[in-house]
Amino acid sequence: MNNNFLNRVSFFRQSKKGSVTIEFALTLMILVIVFAFLADLVVQRSTQAKLDNTSLSLVSILRERVQLYSDNGNAALTDGTTGAAGGFSVVGSSDGDLNQYIQLANLMLFGDRNANKVKVTLERFSPDSKQYDKVSNSSACEPYKPLNKLEHLSPRSETNNLRKIPLYQVTLCVEVNSFFQSMIAQKGTVSNGFLRSSTFAPARAK
Repeated sequence: MNNNFLNRVSFFRQSKKGSVTIEFALTLMILVIVFAFLADLVVQRSTQAKLDNTSLSLVSILRERVQLYSDNGNAALTDGTTGAAGGFSVVGSSDGDLNQYIQLANLMLFGDRNANKVKVTLERFSPDSKQYDKVSNSSACEPYKPLNKLEHLSPRSETNNLRKIPLYQVTLCVEVNSFFQSMIAQKGTVSNGFLRSSTFAPARAK
């Protein structure tokens, strides 16, 4: 009986029936994982690039409040409940700052200002008065670093060396379905599961 058992074990070890099928199945599984990873990588990188370009464009608009509202960086940002500062609207409505930039972000990223797919956080910090305000449509969309922690990056005014220029920051977040986000995403580009981009700029001083 022992010999019969040993013979069967030996036959099983030496038999090559079905080995090609098994090898093909394993190879195909590995290829599927590799292609899924590459597709995930392309989507993540392209989405991140769009977010970076959009946040840069929006903070460039936000810093021009001195031209739009005669605001030298001292007026608080509005969330839509009090209306836009100075009655000016960059999207042709009377919404506050936050609602305007939500519409702009959706328009630039998805071609539809009412897409409602982008989370937006706007920040303002005045180094001289230490005033910091933030408006957002989602608590999950947090900036990589709060703007009041970046005071050391504020330049001094060319006309008044004692005055430091106020700072603005725009943070955009979108949801991206990804199996490999924890492996692909770079440090600082993820906020509570959302892909994130934060860009800051000094106000355009008078």
